[in-house]
Amino acid sequence: MDLSIRVIRADEWERTREIRLAALRDPVAHLAFLDTYEAAVARPDEFWRDRAAAASDSGDGKVRQFVAETTDGRWVGTVSVLVERAGAELTFGPVPKADQTHIVGVYVRPEVRGTGAVDALFRAALEWSWALPEPVERARLYVHEDNARAAAFYERFGFTASGVRVPVPGHDRAMEVEYEVGRPTVRHGEYALRAIRSDEWERVRELRLAALRDPVAALAFVESYEEAAARPDAFWQERAEGGSEDRGTWIRQFVAEAADGRWVGTVTVLVERPEDGRTLFGDVVTVPQTDVVGVYVRPEARGGGLVDALLRVAVEWSWARPAPLVERVRLFVHEENERAAAVYRRFGFVATGGRADTLGSGEPRDLEHELRRPV
Repeated sequence: MDLSIRVIRADEWERTREIRLAALRDPVAHLAFLDTYEAAVARPDEFWRDRAAAASDSGDGKVRQFVAETTDGRWVGTVSVLVERAGAELTFGPVPKADQTHIVGVYVRPEVRGTGAVDALFRAALEWSWALPEPVERARLYVHEDNARAAAFYERFGFTASGVRVPVPGHDRAMEVEYEVGRPTVRHGEYALRAIRSDEWERVRELRLAALRDPVAALAFVESYEEAAARPDAFWQERAEGGSEDRGTWIRQFVAEAADGRWVGTVTVLVERPEDGRTLFGDVVTVPQTDVVGVYVRPEARGGGLVDALLRVAVEWSWARPAPLVERVRLFVHEENERAAAVYRRFGFVATGGRADTLGSGEPRDLEHELRRPV
């Protein structure tokens, strides 16, 4: 099933209400939710307006609600994430000892169960959690002790029981079991590999300008240092937002970060779908794919396999995209840039025979290489 995962908008309060009521009519709602259908359906419109506004992409950032949406605009699943800071009093559970997020309101309609929709929603929730400007140390959720099916899913996704158990409100003996997953750290030697955040636009600009000053920049990038340096702050702010983990959807920029916080490498991935028509490079998209661009490692960090590590993160992110599944990852290499071509071949990319004029030279001198989705 072709689904997109996105954050709700503030004006979608009626749709927020509808899917919540559908969730509360589910046969296992009494195990999954602390709310009831009768209580929810009696709430006034103002309650749902406030709820949607707070959890929307224009909210204050303390909560986000994600939905799985079909191509015809129907919502078939949802999950919400609450930001909980250390020491804060909570409506449910003990006072947190560390900054965390709390995943709640998980629901997918019966007709899309088993399609990977809930996995895609969880990935979005966790990506948003790890991308918060003020980092959190873990994500947590509660599972009713009798809801073995939900517990099995969360364990498959990497959550483990923390040992915390709290009584279900209104019940004498029933317990909710806390599950948690710690903040992941993808590392290559001394470097941490992660997606950028939307507020890091100045660092995005600095690294891009460094890349464009490289001696082989004329063969590797579609713009010049002079063009990039002249661009206004608004350009870089928009660029960082589009490629970030907390705001972006179809683009992701990853960086290699040293222990002192300095960025020493980067790669960007663009999602390209057949319905998008033509790509940035002018060719027609025939299958769901991603395009790897902007590969750069500072001279002092070269030779240690960091390019391979960045490519691995980019490719893994591509394969993990929700349906429609990405069928291939591709990139272009200038015909004179044999050193880069050798790196990509070693990684598993193969030349397709396709060509493009990515540099605007008037001649198609850039050779397409691809990596097909593993069976």
